[in-house]
Amino acid sequence: MTATNNILRLYGEDISVGTAKGKGFISCLDADNAQIHRQPLAPGVKNGSKYRLITNMAGISEGAQVQAAGRIYEVLRIEPVRIFGTLSHNECILRLKGESSDV
Repeated sequence: MTATNNILRLYGEDISVGTAKGKGFISCLDADNAQIHRQPLAPGVKNGSKYRLITNMAGISEGAQVQAAGRIYEVLRIEPVRIFGTLSHNECILRLKGESSDV
């Protein structure tokens, strides 16, 4: 078992992609302006914030829906990270779906 797998297994939060369950870390990429995330958006206004997901789930693809902590995200981009030629984990860019941001 790799170090990445151990870290995700011990400290990662539960996520699901479709019916598959796994572990990962989700963080906001726009953390420099926290006020944006606290403001309610008007109906029809899309939340443009992006989020990063680090996971070792192999079955994740662009356009997939990721559910974590009661929130639903859409995968915009996936970047596989390899260490010594072996897949270590995937780093994904997500956007928040649901509520007024699902436009």
